[in-house]
Amino acid sequence: MGANHSHKHGHSHGHSHGSASSRMGMAFFLNLAFAIIELVGGLYTNSLAILSDAFHDMGDALAIAMAWYLEKKSRQSSTLEFSYGYRRLSVLGAMITGLILMCGSGIILARAIPRLFNPEPTNVQGMLLLAVLGLSVNGFAALRMSKGTSLNEKMIMWHLLEDVMGWIAIFVGSIVMLFYDLPILDPIMAIGIAIWVLWNVFNNLKTTLHVFLQATPTDVQIETVTAKIKQTPQVKSVHHLHLWSMDGDHHILTTHLVVEDTTSKDEVHQLKIDLKKTLMQEFHITEATIEVEWPNQSCIDPIH
Repeated sequence: MGANHSHKHGHSHGHSHGSASSRMGMAFFLNLAFAIIELVGGLYTNSLAILSDAFHDMGDALAIAMAWYLEKKSRQSSTLEFSYGYRRLSVLGAMITGLILMCGSGIILARAIPRLFNPEPTNVQGMLLLAVLGLSVNGFAALRMSKGTSLNEKMIMWHLLEDVMGWIAIFVGSIVMLFYDLPILDPIMAIGIAIWVLWNVFNNLKTTLHVFLQATPTDVQIETVTAKIKQTPQVKSVHHLHLWSMDGDHHILTTHLVVEDTTSKDEVHQLKIDLKKTLMQEFHITEATIEVEWPNQSCIDPIH
């Protein structure tokens, strides 16, 4: 029975997995190659703003590499040790990536703040050229990733959009510095990019921690799910309903139902089938464990 479920899941999602893996692979190689170009270009132009974005892109490349690996890993069937499979690894990967990006931004802030008081000249033409290239590469990658639906792809898309915003800032700053001798703009842009990254990574980490601690998914309300279940004619009441998410996209539910005392075993079986189908379609609940009780039975889990 378990093997049959694993086969159906893998087959029905095979195409989407392949497309996601292809998009992630493309984004990884683009990001890694351009991060190396940025690092060299940042040192050549003496631009902290570009070096700031280079560190950010390195973090993005690491995030995409982890997501790419986990996307492939998540196709593996569950084992005795990991009975739910490997989807939770993506949550751990998102947390590690966020911490790496925060550390990188902290280093840039530590280098950029002293430059506010002692600005250094930069190669403005080189900065402008890199900004145009950065907008093209990251814009293309973000456009491709926007077609994804998984949590991993959405997180990566936000990373890429942050890069696009950073390059817009560098592009505008470079044009200004072409006409005005304002080297202080470079550390200001570096600080702005670092703060922007910190703010977004912090928000992403909050979301990741929410999933990691098995809180109720933000896109589903327990009251709404309970009300939907109660709409079923045979169901008298619902209790001990618990809802959490494996990876922010695939949700798990357990609940106890009290049914009408005239409900037969065959009707209970059909009730479970119908409810699980509804929960999957409307709330992305991929696995629901439903325990059924009759009115003359007492719940064996009175305290939760």
